[in-house]
Amino acid sequence: MNYFNIIPLGFINKPLTYKYHDQIKIGSLVYVKVRKKQLLGVVLSKINPAQIMFDKSKILSIIKHSNYIFKNSHIEFILYLSKHYFIDLGIAFKISIGSEANISSKTKNFLTYDNQIYLSKNELIKKNNISNKYFEEMIIKKNIFEIQNSFLFKGIKKNINLNLEQKNIFGNIALSKKDNFSCHLIDGVTGSGKTELYFSFIIKSLLEKKQILVLLPEIALTDDWALRFDKYFGCMPYIWHSKQTVMQKSRILRSLINGEPCVVVGARSSVLLPFSNLKLVVCDEEHDSSYKQDDGPRYNARDMAIYKSSKEKALCLIVSASPSLESLYNVKLKKIKHHKLYSQFSNTTLPKISLIDMNQSKPSSTSWISKEMFDKTKNILNNNGQVLFFLNRRGYAPSRMCVNCHSTIQCKSCAVNLVYHKAIKKLVCHYCAKLYDINYICLKCSDSKFVSLGIGLERLHDELIRLFPGVPSQIFSSDTLKNKINKKLFFENVHSEKTKILVGSQIIGKSFHFPNLKLVNIIEGDSTLHSSDFRSLEKTYQLFQQVAGRSGREGAQGTVLIQSYNIAHPLFQSLIKQDRDTFISAELERRKASLLPPYYKLAVINILHKKQICLKEINLDILSVAKKLKIKIYGPTPALIPYKKGHFHEIFFLKEETYLTLGTNINSLKSLISVKNQRFLNIDIDPIHIS
Repeated sequence: MNYFNIIPLGFINKPLTYKYHDQIKIGSLVYVKVRKKQLLGVVLSKINPAQIMFDKSKILSIIKHSNYIFKNSHIEFILYLSKHYFIDLGIAFKISIGSEANISSKTKNFLTYDNQIYLSKNELIKKNNISNKYFEEMIIKKNIFEIQNSFLFKGIKKNINLNLEQKNIFGNIALSKKDNFSCHLIDGVTGSGKTELYFSFIIKSLLEKKQILVLLPEIALTDDWALRFDKYFGCMPYIWHSKQTVMQKSRILRSLINGEPCVVVGARSSVLLPFSNLKLVVCDEEHDSSYKQDDGPRYNARDMAIYKSSKEKALCLIVSASPSLESLYNVKLKKIKHHKLYSQFSNTTLPKISLIDMNQSKPSSTSWISKEMFDKTKNILNNNGQVLFFLNRRGYAPSRMCVNCHSTIQCKSCAVNLVYHKAIKKLVCHYCAKLYDINYICLKCSDSKFVSLGIGLERLHDELIRLFPGVPSQIFSSDTLKNKINKKLFFENVHSEKTKILVGSQIIGKSFHFPNLKLVNIIEGDSTLHSSDFRSLEKTYQLFQQVAGRSGREGAQGTVLIQSYNIAHPLFQSLIKQDRDTFISAELERRKASLLPPYYKLAVINILHKKQICLKEINLDILSVAKKLKIKIYGPTPALIPYKKGHFHEIFFLKEETYLTLGTNINSLKSLISVKNQRFLNIDIDPIHIS
């Protein structure tokens, strides 16, 4: 009899011991019983029977094993992910495959005919306009047959012509790579051809029969990226994100574990996939905060992309027009090699950025658009150009106030104002997603009259319809892009220039290409400057730089107008002078003086409980243990949203110079905190913000 350490996929942090009559390879996926439930598990190691100090007769047997085996480097990667981010080991392995169903479901093969791949018999018959009888004849003749592989790259469909600047970078990176891990920051102005540059590395890897991972910050970007990929490569990449079906995911997993040469593009969870032949990892828009998982298991996909590349001895390219301070700091430490693209690929001049002083150019009380912005927009529209109005706020109005007692309508489960969404005639909580009827009765005075305060995308859109009657316009946000048909129609209208005015939130600044966009108008330039988030200046700068980069990507120089009540702010001065280095130097100095990242490593301990009195007891337990261990801990303090999804929320935070010290302190704290209190703790390493 053989004995193995196996980690079941679930909320389990330590492997369990099971037996089996035969040998099983380390990394094999097997089925075991845990408390009468059958779960998928991963074999981590074999145990010498002499080391087992309990009754061997009580050890359960492995029920069965699958044909899938994780390679050692993937197991080591998941072990690190679990340890570094304090994620239960069973959950870490579970999220690496999406769900057990992606492995356990019977994976159907594809059909191939005339050098094309089809998902099913019906699709093949329909697309080729053939009969059932002819289909059966082709099966017998083996002109139609089953195939596991579904990524058919046969050669370049359209050549990628790099300019001299891109060729030099390609050569420098290719020479430094060889067969070892190396990480490179491709830092180029918007429209400089960063995608074409890393496409060249994808070609190289595919010709070498390797696997490639491309990370994008948003699900909404994957379809557009895939079409761009198809234009050059003549095939579609594998797409991995939460919206894919179980069958689609099971096919991708089979290909990855079997080592099939392919390209996978996906959102942050794709970095956890079990590749077995990975040689290139690309993290596009590496600065984007969407790479940090903020709910459930918390991890940073960009950082894990770099670590995964090191484990696989793969080339890692992190790409951005406005790199994160962490990446630029690592360039200083020579952990990452820096490559700059200074000019736009289409040889156009970078957009001219101008500020509008709202102290001098105040619009009327019912408007949010200054006369200068209105005049410039009208001029662009008269010359058949497209205009983008940017406002990073969904809905119609961020709050509704009672006319009688002046109280605002708040969510019953969260301590936040409800946002009025005119399009669906509902009040929406942007934190728990609950919907409330618009015919609301004030809980304080029982009045039913409310007024909308502030501006959201829908309200801005209404103003633009009033100011520019008859001009076709569309809202571009995560709300309007949820529907695939709406999304397809939106892009068709923009690229065919049927839409003249785009009204967008932050998602519009993420890699989208609008050839005829001549003017970008940023409505509330000051809205995030004075946030409690210590990264607010960095994120605002990156956001404005990305949004500004949508303008003038082809043809004449574009224009960007920013409305602000504080035009002297250093952030705005750096933007209009196109002087990013000065801003970065000042921000790094501020972080250094404040002992903040990237100089110090941070962790937030979130405590959530339905009862406030119980939450206070947990806080006292943590403070008592920290004092006993002489660990410096800050807090407790109420979270920015102190009541969320029916739970009270308070935080502690720790900061140390190294991850090793930080992790040691957290483990020491956890070991002495009472077991009943530990389950209410949620640890966040490298938080995006402390609030």
